Amino acid sequence: MSINRREFLKKIYNAMVVAGISSFISFDDLLAFDSGKYKKPNIVWLLGSSCSGCSTSLLTIDDIPFHELLLNIANVVLHPTISAATGDDVVHIMNTVINDMKEDYIFVLEGSVPTAMPHSCLFAGKPIMQWIEPLMANASAVVAAGTCAAFGGVTTMEAMVTGCKSASGFLEENNINKPLINLPNCPLKPEHMLYTLAHLARLNKAPECDSEYRPLRFYANTVHERCIYYSSFQEKTFAKQIGDNGCLFKLGCQGPITKNDCLINGSNGNTNTCIRAGHPCIGCAGEQFPRQIMMHSYDDTRSIRKFKFKG
Repeated sequence: MSINRREFLKKIYNAMVVAGISSFISFDDLLAFDSGKYKKPNIVWLLGSSCSGCSTSLLTIDDIPFHELLLNIANVVLHPTISAATGDDVVHIMNTVINDMKEDYIFVLEGSVPTAMPHSCLFAGKPIMQWIEPLMANASAVVAAGTCAAFGGVTTMEAMVTGCKSASGFLEENNINKPLINLPNCPLKPEHMLYTLAHLARLNKAPECDSEYRPLRFYANTVHERCIYYSSFQEKTFAKQIGDNGCLFKLGCQGPITKNDCLINGSNGNTNTCIRAGHPCIGCAGEQFPRQIMMHSYDDTRSIRKFKFKG
């Protein structure tokens, strides 16, 4: 059954409501973006050292495709996965952005920047860092998409030789002072990105963030604080193996040291989370992800018992 443009925009807006955007964008605002009354910000998105998992997560969002949601509030100038441009056209777009669009776009970095081994990540025949540096310097804001971009993640694990830097690390190393918004998760949650870009589009400023540049709407609380097993923790009822009822802390759960909204906004359209599935939180949005040691045994001597709690 065919629907008209207004009905389609209502579907778009319903998806935005789920992402929490209705607190600062009304349906009339969405109509204003659609009619050209409001200027849509330009988005330039690049992938550094990454697995493309964050983009894949975005493109598989339920109900309304992410690009349909995004294109109603922003202009995607370039995204390596969804843009139609290839070859010399991409180089032309990149050079145009760098030379002619200063302060007129939001730069999104997915993955990290390999500074010690530049040739490990090439884009249009040049090390990716040679594109990222001027793009960051000329952007109105920088958004780090996913844990690798926000904190280094998998790309900075022990024994890695590429010298990967997070967005904040690369900004600092190159003395670039730009508003930064970190959206850690492995993979990125579409709702987090949509909310952040919509906030920048409508209010022309970053959402309120913590000291690690994470939006407080999503990262104000630890997973532990909202855990479905919090009462079990208080009663000191701990699971002894994966699948048991009870607090998963002694199985290596990273919930106490990981800030995220998983227990409110789970993955895949809130289908599930690590903890709801009976597995300890792996801390995928945390500064120390991924852990070097996985602990899945109650009496494992490597347990994180050094973390003490009152009560």
